[in-house]
Amino acid sequence: MKAINNQRGAVLIVSLVILLVLTLIGVSGARSALMGERMTFASRDAKIALEVAESMARLGEAHIDSLDNLNAFTTTGWLRSEGNGPDDLFAAATWTNDNSVEKDVPMLAADGTTKLKGRMYIELAGLASDDANPADVDLSTGSTGLDFPDIRVFKIVTRGKGIGGTERVIVTLYGRSI
Repeated sequence: MKAINNQRGAVLIVSLVILLVLTLIGVSGARSALMGERMTFASRDAKIALEVAESMARLGEAHIDSLDNLNAFTTTGWLRSEGNGPDDLFAAATWTNDNSVEKDVPMLAADGTTKLKGRMYIELAGLASDDANPADVDLSTGSTGLDFPDIRVFKIVTRGKGIGGTERVIVTLYGRSI
């Protein structure tokens, strides 16, 4: 009986300290897993936003290929004449209906039914002429005998938005003779 009375609770204190350490390790592991999940979602969202922006660029190219003339390009709207595009690609006003157009892209959101949308505007960027290589010139006539049409260059600016709100802006140049 004397041995029982001499106990002071040391085992209880040691076991509580060990339990506290194990709890802190568990909480730290859970926080790391949550942070990894957030980073994975952000990466996925950025990739979706980029895919939407790239799909919008392909839609812009298809629109340019369907044009017969350049009469639709003005100083306002989503089809802009040369030098009349929005100044700041990241300003909220650039991506309103006054300056860009919203279109569905052939991608679905995570729910499998909602279509993803992107925005774009197209600006005339000038002419690109294919000047023949001077070495190919027939010096007897002063002409290459080759006739290349002038290529009209278009600047396609697109914005894709991921399901979590991440945005990606792409600027591409596309050429076509009109």
